[in-house]
Amino acid sequence: MSLLLPIIAVLVGFILLTVSADRLILVSSTLAKQFGVSVMFIGMTVIAFGTSFPELVVSAIASFNGAEGLAVGNAIGSNIINSGLVLALCALFMPLVIQVRFIKRELPILVIALIAVIALMSNGSITMWDSLILILLLALYCVYLAKSSSDEDVENELEFLDVSQNRALVETIAMLFMLLISSQIMVWGSVQLAKAMGVSDLLIGLTIVAFGTSLPELAAAIAGVRRGMPEIAFATVIGSNTFNLLGVLAFPGLIGDGLQLPAEVLTRDLPMLSIMTAFMAISFTFTYFVVNKRRSALKPEQQTEALIAADSKLNYSFGRLSGAILLTMFIGYSWLLFTS
Repeated sequence: MSLLLPIIAVLVGFILLTVSADRLILVSSTLAKQFGVSVMFIGMTVIAFGTSFPELVVSAIASFNGAEGLAVGNAIGSNIINSGLVLALCALFMPLVIQVRFIKRELPILVIALIAVIALMSNGSITMWDSLILILLLALYCVYLAKSSSDEDVENELEFLDVSQNRALVETIAMLFMLLISSQIMVWGSVQLAKAMGVSDLLIGLTIVAFGTSLPELAAAIAGVRRGMPEIAFATVIGSNTFNLLGVLAFPGLIGDGLQLPAEVLTRDLPMLSIMTAFMAISFTFTYFVVNKRRSALKPEQQTEALIAADSKLNYSFGRLSGAILLTMFIGYSWLLFTS
């Protein structure tokens, strides 16, 4: 078979996947609001997980097609790209001011999710029971998001369309179908490329498919930074990575007899993801204690919100050096993938 058709399928799948996922977020948010569902709950579920929905669909379809390596590679590869490329590029573009909630709550939850995944995958597989545990943890995370977010925060993040309820319903269904179809097209093209080039479906999932399904996160994060809202970058990366670990890795395990993991996942991919996550945790923690020490040294009359906001040394931040280190890790990992 000529490689032209699979390449076209991958490219077309990427484009349709990105467009349909973006539109699905908008129309589903609008539809939910029109039906009177809590704006707080809609915002934190749709916005936090919406950009990760392509990973979920792609992994599920890959599992149905027997491409289990692609399913696992897509989930783990997307997390590595989110941390080593998306967050790194945003930090290099502009030092990112961190809200303290990301340091105290969101990042620890991501670390706990990663530890749970490593523990469950340590035997070389993800069984149906493992998947059910991850789904339960994901449900608890959704409840936490709904209860910990204020209506004001959500209103600032959500965008609603000025369309009728019927149109919002039709578009939601149409975008879901487009998402499924585009994912199927991309998975088919990726599997055909892997077979033709003698490359494992795990490698294709870790690279081509993972990058394609991470495009919504990359676009959302960079747009947020350019508009002076760096918290969107952290929410996108941390929220998406948590969802990928608890949802994307779990859902395919519910299909058939579960997932058998390629050996490289435990010896190469999960360790790299763990190193990147550990670096973020260390960087965030170091920043937290350094900034708190500087703030405590201020005189009482100096401890005003205006002064703290104006002095970059008094703000929790993820700087260019941290971004450069993450990007170096990602480049090294990419080199390892294609040379091993």
